[in-house]
Order: sequence, then C-alpha cells, then structure tokens
Amino acid sequence: MSLLRSFAIRLAKTEFGQKSLTKPGRLSILKQQNSARVYIGLFLLATSFLISLPTLAFLSYLSVKLTNPMIIAIGGPVVLILVHIMFGVGVYMAGKNYASEVLQWATKRFLQKYA
Repeated sequence: MSLLRSFAIRLAKTEFGQKSLTKPGRLSILKQQNSARVYIGLFLLATSFLISLPTLAFLSYLSVKLTNPMIIAIGGPVVLILVHIMFGVGVYMAGKNYASEVLQWATKRFLQKYA
C-alpha cells in the first residue's frame, strides 16, 4: 500500500475527513465578490511562496561564491522569518473562512483520489 493511500485512509476516518467528504465541494466562497483585503491577503500568500526558495538559493550561491558562510547563516533565518510573517499576515487578511473552505475542498479531492 502506498504512503499516500494509507494516509488518505487514516484521514478519512477522522472527523475533519468525514466533514470534508460530506460537504459539497463547489468552492462557493470563490464566487463571492471579494474585497481588496482578500486580494491583498492572497497576494501576500503567493508572494511568500514565490520569494522564499529563490531567495535562499541566491543567498546560498552568494555564500559559496564569496566564501563567506555568514551570508546564509544570518540571511537564511531572516528570510524565513520574513516569509512566515508575510504568510501569517496573508492568512489573516484573506480570512479564515477562505482558508478553511479551500482546505476542506483540497482534502475532499485528496480523499476522493486516494481513499
């Protein structure tokens, strides 16, 4: 049995998994007219994902090229902290309703595919 399938079977037995499977998966929250706050939150979420790994890769490259390991030793944690702050602010601004709706939809799709 594959790892994803065994995880899906265990997830399907939980209360959250059952709730996700019974809820209609239409993502109706996306059809609502969203405010600028939601769009800014989604932009911050996407930006936090897009800048994290390339920035760390660039800092690693500079650290090796300049033979100064302190660049990544100090810059890496700073970048990670900033990215996590951006992510947290993005989740707060996008709203918990949006996040929970998308999470339940993604869980339902995962369980339908693997369970």
